[in-house]
Amino acid sequence: MFDRLDQLTTELEACFASMEVDCFDGARAARLVSSGERVRRLGDAIRTIGVGQVERTNGWKGQGAKTISEWLSTETDCAHYEAQSVVVLAGQLQHLPVTQAALRSGELSGAQAVEVARGAIVAPNTETQLLNLSKHVTVRDLRDASSRVVAAATDEAERHRQVHKSRFLKSWTDIDGSFNLKARMTVANGALVMAALKPLQDEIFKVARKSGAHERPEAYAADALMVLCEKTSHRASGSNAGANATEKKSSRPNAVINIRVDIDALKRGRTEHGEVCEIAGVGPIPVATATEYLGKAFLKLLVVDGVDIRTVAHMGRAIPAPLRTAVEERDRVCQVPTCDMTIGLEIDHIKPFAEGGAASFENLVRLCKRHHLQKTHDGYRLIKIQASAGEMGVTEDARWDWRAPPDLKRTG
Repeated sequence: MFDRLDQLTTELEACFASMEVDCFDGARAARLVSSGERVRRLGDAIRTIGVGQVERTNGWKGQGAKTISEWLSTETDCAHYEAQSVVVLAGQLQHLPVTQAALRSGELSGAQAVEVARGAIVAPNTETQLLNLSKHVTVRDLRDASSRVVAAATDEAERHRQVHKSRFLKSWTDIDGSFNLKARMTVANGALVMAALKPLQDEIFKVARKSGAHERPEAYAADALMVLCEKTSHRASGSNAGANATEKKSSRPNAVINIRVDIDALKRGRTEHGEVCEIAGVGPIPVATATEYLGKAFLKLLVVDGVDIRTVAHMGRAIPAPLRTAVEERDRVCQVPTCDMTIGLEIDHIKPFAEGGAASFENLVRLCKRHHLQKTHDGYRLIKIQASAGEMGVTEDARWDWRAPPDLKRTG
């Protein structure tokens, strides 16, 4: 069976590789998208059903992963949140054979299956209704319907507690350099957020309308959030609300933010090829923005005298504060490949201190507690490997290979 599946996959890859897509007219291009969607649905179904069996047979254990979602994320190179969603759906489908059959046949997409399963798992009598609904509504409408099913089938107070327990505020920088926010909270707390933003949003809209400017409501909402943050910052710093614009600018509080900036770029006022000016953990910013928005005094503290932090070393076990700051800024996540842990990181000597390893920038690395313990007590090793020539966004110091001890036995 697997030989046949591998053969079909190879044939499909060869077929697509031989296509001259640039020669397709509009109709054929649209047909290609339709065919791609069928393949994607089949791939999602295969992965989801397979993950369910891997979990039931404990096939993911003994490979260095803490959870099956971590294993799946590593195995398929997908984001951890996506892996978690697949694992949850795979578990739900064990109890929803009709939904599972619809997914396997291609009638349901992965996104549709998630919403159908979410409602049907708490109210099994609604499974058929949700499946029929999925045939002629958008995923958003299906999500709303599933939410209503969940609300009707669960205790309101308990649901509120669960939502509050799962609250989060996430941020990331997109491929175009934009900063993004995503949050989850209870409806009550969400109402408080919107109540704080709405008056500011309305005020910004009125000013824009008088000036003849017209933008999307979402743009004004983003502006309102910035105004709210600035007001809070000014109150915290004790700034005078009646001060003029110049005074407000000079009284802007210095944010507690780490900035990476090349000294030459800072002196020049702009970056050139190969130089950086970025907020650690957020993304690149113009040098002018850094100096204007965050304040020159703050930047002077960071660049000091232009000392190269790579030359900082200490022969004792203790790590000097400047060196610790440098390592923490460089290693913002656990440096074991595929591990995205950012909380509770610990500094480790790559070459152990007992073996003569120095407390130097090159010999220190940040690991999560679990991987630190594995390296210290279980024989795991963190090996530096060279980055490929021309590899975008990767420095030689950032490439690592996590190797298990040769005698590690697989368990499961």
